[in-house]
Amino acid sequence: MDKAEEVEIKEPEWLIPGYIPKYGITTIAGEGGVGKTSIWCAIVACLTTGEQPFFMGGLEIPFKNEPQEVVVFSAEDSWNYVLKQRLINNGADMSRILYMGPEDERFTDLNFNGDLLKGIIETNKPDTVIYDPVQAFVPANLRMGDRNAMRKCFSPLIGFGETYKTTSIVIAHANKQSGVWGRKRIADSSDIWDASRSVLMTGIVPNSEGLRYISHEKSNWGKLQDSVIFELNDGVPVFKNYSKKKDREFILEDSKIKNNAPAAEEAKDFILDALQEHKQMEVAELDELAKVEGISKHALKDAKAELRKEGVTHTWSIGYGKDKKFFVTLKDTEKTDE
Repeated sequence: MDKAEEVEIKEPEWLIPGYIPKYGITTIAGEGGVGKTSIWCAIVACLTTGEQPFFMGGLEIPFKNEPQEVVVFSAEDSWNYVLKQRLINNGADMSRILYMGPEDERFTDLNFNGDLLKGIIETNKPDTVIYDPVQAFVPANLRMGDRNAMRKCFSPLIGFGETYKTTSIVIAHANKQSGVWGRKRIADSSDIWDASRSVLMTGIVPNSEGLRYISHEKSNWGKLQDSVIFELNDGVPVFKNYSKKKDREFILEDSKIKNNAPAAEEAKDFILDALQEHKQMEVAELDELAKVEGISKHALKDAKAELRKEGVTHTWSIGYGKDKKFFVTLKDTEKTDE
């Protein structure tokens, strides 16, 4: 046994300040197609060059680290067709990256608690290892849904951090279950959440023009950081801004939009039919007619906004003050009348 009084107290060290701690396990999770691969490629690029990561794009602070050695294990994408080019696009120093791909016959033996992985870490002593996705490195006889199964499976990664100062970044798929967020979105096992020192959930910003988010959902070694809003440009994450919203708010907003979509489409059909019949209408008259037809104010508002955005309708006003009235017509009707 070791004596507790001899333990050296240390301050947390950070791979990416506030978001990804060194020497522990960080999980990045999200549904397919939201940009998980682009995120870890950008992280690898900043680690191998020492440059500022896109996470910190909105912070006016100096940032420069010593370049690191990174090992990548990916069962998701081809190195020839996807990964090398994406890493180059993100500015990675390719000479500092080692990998083993699925085409290597040893890849099937590459498990979190296997001798092959332990040997690779002992031999190469990488600063950081990427595992994409987590399911590819779980022993075949292990059932991820069993309580504490993944905790035991992750134990070697914790040991690698203690012994070799190696940080583990695990990529996980999020489930598509409706109305859940945070730890419930980590596919197959809540133990992945529990064993991770930091968890980042990623997804699409609802009702946006292709914006993505990274929501910091768990942090054992510091306070939760703001969500990072970014867009993808040829596989390169480009920082846009920070947000106080978390995964929960993004998920609920998306669910609300999806639930309102049928009602909004019905409201759009109603507006088009009404304007085709009346040519032009006072907005107040249109609203009253929609109320009679049982169309909600929210659905009507969304439908009006979509039709204006699509350039289908034209709205204008007449008069001033309390006598001011708003009118709406179809743009095709407007041109025909002219």
